[in-house]
Amino acid sequence: MADLTVLEKRKLEQFFGMGSGYVLDFSNRSFEEFVRDSVGLSIFDSRYDYGSGSKANRLRAFWTKESNAVVGKLLGDLLDCAEPKGAQHEVCRLIVNRLLGGSATSSYAAQSDGNAAVAASKDRSRELEKLKEEFFALARNADRARAGLALENVLNRLFHLYELQPREPFRVVGEQIDGSFELDSHIYLIESKWEKKPLPEADLLIFRGKIEGKSTFTRGVFIALNGISKEAQDAITRGKAPSFIVMDGCDLTMILNEEMALPEFLRRRIRLLAEQGRIYVSFAELA
Repeated sequence: MADLTVLEKRKLEQFFGMGSGYVLDFSNRSFEEFVRDSVGLSIFDSRYDYGSGSKANRLRAFWTKESNAVVGKLLGDLLDCAEPKGAQHEVCRLIVNRLLGGSATSSYAAQSDGNAAVAASKDRSRELEKLKEEFFALARNADRARAGLALENVLNRLFHLYELQPREPFRVVGEQIDGSFELDSHIYLIESKWEKKPLPEADLLIFRGKIEGKSTFTRGVFIALNGISKEAQDAITRGKAPSFIVMDGCDLTMILNEEMALPEFLRRRIRLLAEQGRIYVSFAELA
């Protein structure tokens, strides 16, 4: 997700004439070709479905889903083909340079970085597609014990893909930990369960005990593929501040579909935990 501010988005929308649903004077066909030539992605892919599905809305979706470097590369190419409009054009160029981490004097390096980011984004998409196929195959596997063990491998590769430094299952005195990862200098323990029904309170209490037995600053992510019961959700947050969030199968599917990057998903969920004490939130509320 590009970290464009509200003001920056407004400036870009004004320059590209996005208020009417268009982007400059592109037709659907020419816009699709331009984006593909610039960053190698299809702007009419379902990933960029947003609102009316207009070219402007697709560009808005693009800069909420792609990285600074990828968005900066496309916006820079759009500026290159647009008719300069004085100060407005220069303001947009400064926004692009910020996204690319460069300056007006380092455009060549910024361009190279943008190309590298596009290639990395394509590689990640291909790997996510593989992980999604494996995950769906596991969902159809009649041997649930084997599927649960194989899921650990899928999750570990997913966390590696987003450079969250996952640690594979390890054992401490008296307990098994499914793994851990690091996000924004915080360590999170992971527990995963793939049961036929939503998990009861007991599983969450055990996980909370594992977290609290480590340190006051340890956090956790409980991946319950079929969710948790309403009773468990109420019980685990009653009278005691929760220290972990719960992901379910829908969350995992949306991440594998690239509806939201894993780090961004985790940050949004952790913020809701900190602000509202909610451990379990539907994916629709995050979008």
